Amino acid sequence: MTPTKLKPPRLRAGLVRRPELVGRLREGRDRALTLVSAPAGYGKTTLLAQWHAKDRTRRPFSWIAFDGTDSDPVRLWSDVIAGLQETDERLGTASMAALSQGPHAISEAALPLLVEDLAESGPRVIILEDWEVVRNPLCDRTLGWFVEHAPTEVQIVVSSRSDPGLPIARLRANGDLAEVRASDLQLSASEAGSLLGEAGIQLEDREIERLVARIEGWPAGLALAVLALRERRDHRGFVDAFSGDNRYVFDYLAREVLDGVEPGMHDFMLRSSVLTRLSAPLCDAVLETSGSATMLDEIERSNLFLVALDETGSEYRYHHLFAATLKRELQSTDPAAVPRLHARASEWFEAEGDVDAAIEHAIACRDVARASALVIGRAQALFTSGRVATVARWLASLDWTEATADPQLALIRAQLSGQSGRPRDEIEHWLGVAEAGALTGPLANRVASADTAIALMRSAYLTRGLRTAEREARRTLELEPPESPWRATALNSLGQALYLLGRTDDARAPLEEARAHHGAAERTPAAALGLSYLALIALDQGDGTEAERAAREAVALVETHHLDSGIVAANPHLALGSVLSEGTDLHTAIAHLERAVVLSAPAGSTYWHAHALLRLAVAQHRLGDDEAARETLDTARAELDRLPDLGMLGPLHEEAEGDLLHRRRREGYLGDGLSDAELRVLRRLVLGYSVADVARELWLSPNTVKSHRRSIYRKLGVTRRAELLERTDALLLLEGHPGDEPVIVGPS
Repeated sequence: MTPTKLKPPRLRAGLVRRPELVGRLREGRDRALTLVSAPAGYGKTTLLAQWHAKDRTRRPFSWIAFDGTDSDPVRLWSDVIAGLQETDERLGTASMAALSQGPHAISEAALPLLVEDLAESGPRVIILEDWEVVRNPLCDRTLGWFVEHAPTEVQIVVSSRSDPGLPIARLRANGDLAEVRASDLQLSASEAGSLLGEAGIQLEDREIERLVARIEGWPAGLALAVLALRERRDHRGFVDAFSGDNRYVFDYLAREVLDGVEPGMHDFMLRSSVLTRLSAPLCDAVLETSGSATMLDEIERSNLFLVALDETGSEYRYHHLFAATLKRELQSTDPAAVPRLHARASEWFEAEGDVDAAIEHAIACRDVARASALVIGRAQALFTSGRVATVARWLASLDWTEATADPQLALIRAQLSGQSGRPRDEIEHWLGVAEAGALTGPLANRVASADTAIALMRSAYLTRGLRTAEREARRTLELEPPESPWRATALNSLGQALYLLGRTDDARAPLEEARAHHGAAERTPAAALGLSYLALIALDQGDGTEAERAAREAVALVETHHLDSGIVAANPHLALGSVLSEGTDLHTAIAHLERAVVLSAPAGSTYWHAHALLRLAVAQHRLGDDEAARETLDTARAELDRLPDLGMLGPLHEEAEGDLLHRRRREGYLGDGLSDAELRVLRRLVLGYSVADVARELWLSPNTVKSHRRSIYRKLGVTRRAELLERTDALLLLEGHPGDEPVIVGPS
């Protein structure tokens, strides 16, 4: 967090006072949103600073100036809350804690809590400056929620070069929008004349009017014209000399201004333009000089588009357009200096503890080794705190060949792909890149070996099939010491693989061990996954009560941590839907299973998606909607065809197909309450299968088959196999064996 992001800039002397526009801002007090929207250089920040200077004793002002890092919605709202706490440290404490759960917690928890705090804090102004740099639809959506729900005594002001992604037209139509636009901010000829006069420049009225017409009232253009006119005698010729749109006018005027700056100051400005924010210690380090404090003070006093970001003058920034001009000139005149300057900036920020800024500059200087080490060291904390978008932005910027071939970054790319629900081929691609390189540095130090990190992800995301996942999970457990935080993930991955392989009894032990492992509770995704499979195991073993308890706990876990909109929630909803589909609440069961299908779909052809589809088809069939079940089952078949091995999903698909081909008629023949799992076992028992045969065909353990057999006997009121056959000889059992012609079963 940069403290000056949360403070209004210092007002310079000699500015045009704009009381009418300040009055219009005040009128926004009763509107849901006050929007100040105009291109760069129109004086948006200056106007807001004038308003703040006039009214700050009447109402508290919170000022948040955004930059490129705020496209991460968790970072953005953390900054907003920090800005509010500048005026009242009690505001947003609970909201800030909720943000640590990730972006899904913003609208569901963090902002509602913030609104509650604001409702009790009284009137205030919240200024959100430079919104145009925020490029994330989720940021727009959450801002829209905040605007809609904020207390009426809180005035929200958005300043941007372009309109934010909010329902502007609806707000305007409802009378909920106060606006200040570029046309309002244009300087009049009289205002321009006042500025020119204060600068000691005398022009005739018609020349002032022509100048204002040339720049179309653009305040930044006039400010630069003032600087350029100071050095010229032929004012009329200067006014006639330039034309074009604002960007070209600015470049022309900036060139005129820079040509008149003494060489030392000119060089300082060019080289310091690589910095988003400037301070004397930072400039001394990056430019390898001394006396930067004096130089910054001279540049500000010369009105060379340096904006003081605090009252003490300890931190500054260049006007955005002026910075762009300086950067273009630096790149043109001394391109080799650019990466060196960024490298020094990265080192300085790292030493100061600002790792995020250090990463930005490491990327800018294309130092893969440095960027890789910094990103690796920071990524896990950001994943945990929900700032996935920041990691994604860094990795997207690291897009040149050397960076995409870096093995450490490849592992983080694989983890990001897995957490974002990307296809397993994409995950496997990045794991292959990591495998081909030499993994060293901070990530390798977090696990017992380089291979362990790769094995752990391969087992967790099932990228190479179930048998490979089992093998890789066991290898991870062999290599990791008992206290390793990665053991819980490996144990859950092993339990998942064993369950999907049909080894239900074997799967329970590692899943239970994972739950008891130190620190497992903090790893919400892994804990939710483990609970989901424990619920499915209990369901297969006939313990419906325990199955529902574990499934509901898994769903509650992802909801509590606001992860219910991501792929993490797919298996909890699958588990609960599967449990409920064994009872009478089939509509609720189908809703959960459909949710599991939707959540797992973005990852492409995965075991999770195929499993959810199969369970959904079974539930749809039980409800009597065979048309929907047929369509779902066809989709599942296509997914299964793309998987390396099927495990228990193969028999599950066969059973679902059999259900559609031979509709069951349980009532009056097979007792009350037999589950589908029990019916699958029953069909084979009466056909003469041994327990071992049933276990092998259904991918179950012998103990699970025996458990089902005991439950079947109890429900049908029999104690021996002969009695079972007598009980089921009235009709074709389930109207035939899956895929075969009907078979009449009688006593043997």
